[in-house]
Amino acid sequence: MGAVWHPECFRCHACSQPIYDYEFSMSGNHPYHKTCYKEQFHPKCDVCKQFIPTNMNGLIEYRAHPFWVQKYCPSHEMDGTPRCCSCERMEPRESKYVLLDDGRKLCLECLDSAVMDTNDCQPLYLEIQEFYEGLNMKVEQQVPLLLVERQALNEAMEGEKAGHHHLPETRGLCLSEEQTVSTILRPRMAGNKIMGMITEPYRLTRRCEVTAILILYGLPR
Repeated sequence: MGAVWHPECFRCHACSQPIYDYEFSMSGNHPYHKTCYKEQFHPKCDVCKQFIPTNMNGLIEYRAHPFWVQKYCPSHEMDGTPRCCSCERMEPRESKYVLLDDGRKLCLECLDSAVMDTNDCQPLYLEIQEFYEGLNMKVEQQVPLLLVERQALNEAMEGEKAGHHHLPETRGLCLSEEQTVSTILRPRMAGNKIMGMITEPYRLTRRCEVTAILILYGLPR
């Protein structure tokens, strides 16, 4: 710092108390007690509210949600800490998320605008139809839109597990039906015998027919 201080004049920039310790920390031109410096600058976990520990190389390592910028200890990804099924934020220790019937958890912010009833989502469906109609893409078919539980969508998921791990999850499906017949390709003639009869599937469709739209219930409007 290039200066000489009276002991009682050399004070911590955070607590304004004298620094008598042999070791202290600096930020810019300001001195700090090591404990005050840690409290001021060392990041805390947004989940457990503890200081984020250093890794084996002595570096502070943490995870962060790319949108919410929620910082948390790497260990919380494996210790069963729940995530909101909508925004994917980790559940802080001092607050509790709402447990849905199908095992998912919802944070209070997402719960505030969550759609829980099939009838409640119909006006949203009409808004979407009007949006497409404004783009000259009118949806002629009247497709049922239904809110369903997680189990109703699980068949479309590969390797999804119940619990709190951070895994991809299907949140909606469009159901459709189709018919397929076998059509004949040109066979080979060998003397008076037809050889190598080959068939291939042919899909019979007049247009894209959607049977229903299924959406996971409990997601924010």
